[in-house]
Amino acid sequence: MQNCPYCTQLKDLLTGEGIEFMEVDINKPENKEESDMIFKATKVESVPIVRVGKNLLAPDVSFTSIEEAFELTKQFMA
Repeated sequence: MQNCPYCTQLKDLLTGEGIEFMEVDINKPENKEESDMIFKATKVESVPIVRVGKNLLAPDVSFTSIEEAFELTKQFMA
């Protein structure tokens, strides 16, 4: 999501490690169906939500800090 400091921080960490990712901006109408599906699956309506393969990492459920989200993302990618 643009202008989200948490999203920006996570994207910067991923980019700094050379980890490729695809961003889905939940504010864009063309992403509404996908973002609705992810919010329903995680039962969380905050961002960033990270999908690595079939795993969904959601704030306050899977992680409590962006650093923790970053470390979990790396673990699931290994």
